[in-house]
Amino acid sequence: MYQKRGSIAWITLNRPHVLNALNRKLWREIYENLDHAEKDEEIRVIIITGAGRAFCAGDDIKEVISLESLEEAKAFFLDFATPTITKIVQLPKPIIAAVNGPAYGGGCEIAMLCDLVVASEKATFAVPEALIGAIPPVAAVIGADLVGKLNINMMMLTGEPVTAEEAKLIGLVNKVVPAEELRLAAENLAKTTMQAAPSSVKVIKKLLYQRFKREGLKEAVEELINIVQSDEGKEGHRAFVEKRQPEWAKS
Repeated sequence: MYQKRGSIAWITLNRPHVLNALNRKLWREIYENLDHAEKDEEIRVIIITGAGRAFCAGDDIKEVISLESLEEAKAFFLDFATPTITKIVQLPKPIIAAVNGPAYGGGCEIAMLCDLVVASEKATFAVPEALIGAIPPVAAVIGADLVGKLNINMMMLTGEPVTAEEAKLIGLVNKVVPAEELRLAAENLAKTTMQAAPSSVKVIKKLLYQRFKREGLKEAVEELINIVQSDEGKEGHRAFVEKRQPEWAKS
């Protein structure tokens, strides 16, 4: 859902009945909304938030489990998710994540990619992909740069969530505010960034994200596709949908 308020574009992930899980349609809508905001010369800042009680629960597991062939899996991740991730990184205007609730998996990674993050006290962050036979490609590529190797390893290898305050301590969040103040806090932060020259912001983002190598993301996504299509990946995703513990093959 796209809303223009003055010089700020609000993009709301709007599948609250499934905690804003990322299916092909939502990935594409995020891309199109970002592209629209980028091309609108009146827009100076973009804020991404979630409808309902969650920011984003990550990829829609029911849709992922329906990907029967390698070609379908490649299409999901390479044609829908990857272009949106790249758009966030390359967009020359500041993007702020207003994290209103759980930000898990791909939702946590969207927040990682944003330039600034404001979180509600109710927000939690996790990258639990390994628990269902997958990997978090963005976290694996840039997570150590963002929050340090030990912190991102703890998140990736255990899948355990961190609170908003814990996320702030490790550098994943800039500000933590009461839930009822989240939108105002994000808007105020957006207005503060508007004091900077747009040309300066553009160059700052360009230089900062030179470290985010497209080749590294491509390799990580290819590894994700392979593991999702493996026996362990399929078992992990089925177990998640069936609400049971996965049965991993003994090595």
